[in-house]
Amino acid sequence: MDPLSQLFAAYLESVSNNVSKVYSDTHNTTVTTKALQYEDTEIRFQHQLWRIRNDSVCANLIQDSTQYSKCTQLAKNMFNEVCIKLSSNEKLSTKGRSISNMYCNASINYKPIVAQISQPKAKTAQQLADKLCNQLILESMQDNSEVIKKQKEAACAKVN
Repeated sequence: MDPLSQLFAAYLESVSNNVSKVYSDTHNTTVTTKALQYEDTEIRFQHQLWRIRNDSVCANLIQDSTQYSKCTQLAKNMFNEVCIKLSSNEKLSTKGRSISNMYCNASINYKPIVAQISQPKAKTAQQLADKLCNQLILESMQDNSEVIKKQKEAACAKVN
């Protein structure tokens, strides 16, 4: 290929890449991952076509239900705050308005997961005796000492 053809090919590739990038940025056609700090918590989510993907919000914490719940509730608050801040700015570009709409839609449509772990209700004397007996049975499996054996027998005698 002659140098003039190479130069023309490079120019066409550059122009087409720029057009593709502008289109992709304007319409948000690719999945974009974000990680934002909010109240000392990193909130991760993905968006595409100027919509936050609800199932991606805090998905990195889904294995820890307490942390996941806290993160999703903070994410809802963050979406609200970002919506209010961006929509109050009258000088937003077209892309800025799209981002504002994205957060405002999320502030309305996103439903956080609310999970609470509470202390168990007071146990009866029988339940406490069962628990102690079971604990001592496990302990006696690991330790064959006479002390543990006698404690187990005494505790389990109260259960039966």
